[in-house]
Formats: sequence, structure tokens, C-alpha cells
Amino acid sequence: MDFIQNLSEEAKVAVGLVIAEKMFHLIDRNESGYKIGREALDSCWKWLEGEKVTADDLCTYIDSEDFEDIAEYANGEEGLQKQYAWYSVLDAVSYTIYQAYKREERKVVPQIIEMIDDETINILVENAMESRCLKMDSVRNVIMTLMENDSVGVDGEHYNGMMKERLMRTL
Repeated sequence: MDFIQNLSEEAKVAVGLVIAEKMFHLIDRNESGYKIGREALDSCWKWLEGEKVTADDLCTYIDSEDFEDIAEYANGEEGLQKQYAWYSVLDAVSYTIYQAYKREERKVVPQIIEMIDDETINILVENAMESRCLKMDSVRNVIMTLMENDSVGVDGEHYNGMMKERLMRTL
């Protein structure tokens, strides 16, 4: 996935979120954790769209004091396909948090984020392929759409609901 490196930071976040959204469809709305997973993805999109969501706000979705977070659901899931789904959400949310801390110019980040970097997106894509829930052509379509838009100066303020819907249609 060398061409992911050519994307802006916001576009990399969008790639992760689009893949996580697709994988999250494997989680039933009635399942424990669904609400937290949905809120986490929605909050990440809001951050990408420029709304006032802080990195600390997002971090509670992956590392909470009450153990009601995405990491707990990912680690506790027994079904293989649902594990892929939860880990996709975990990776996408973690990467969004990583970028949020960078944007906030925070020098010290929570330990759970210290290991997150661009490789997280590569792992997310590889796991989505391994799950057989996504095909490489679909991921390439998302990346190409983002590259086209990045080339005309798309930044975080331009990632709106319309862009999200357009990207979701490319899968």
C-alpha cells in the first residue's frame, strides 16, 4: 500500500474510517458494544469534518475506565469475522486519535496511542482483505477518489457528509 503514503493525513483517516464502516456492518445493532462502536465512528467522522471533537474525547472510545470501549469488545469477541470488524474499528479510531493528537500538537499522548502510526492503516487494509469482506479493488477505488480530491486541495474542512457517502459508494 505504498500509495497510501501519498495521501494527506485527513485522507488516510478517511481510508481507515471507510473501511471500518464497511466492516462494522458485521456487528448487529442489538449486540453489546454496538452503540459505543457507532458513536466512536460517528465522532471520528465529526473530527474529520472539523467539528469540535478533541483527541482526548476520542481516546475514551478505545481506553475507558469502565472497560466499555472498543478495545474490550475487540479482545472479547470470539467470532472471527466479528473480530475483524471490531479490530477494523479499533484501528480506524486509534489512527484518527493519533492524527487528532498530532493536529493538537500534543507532545505527550496516552500510552495506548504511542504505537500508532501510518502502518496502522496498512494493517487495517491487510486485515480487511484477509477477512474477505473487502476486495483490493474497492480499497483502491477509495484511495483513488481521495487522491483525486487531495490533488485539488481537500483538507479536513472539506470532508463532509457528502464526501463520506461518496467514499462509501466506492466500496
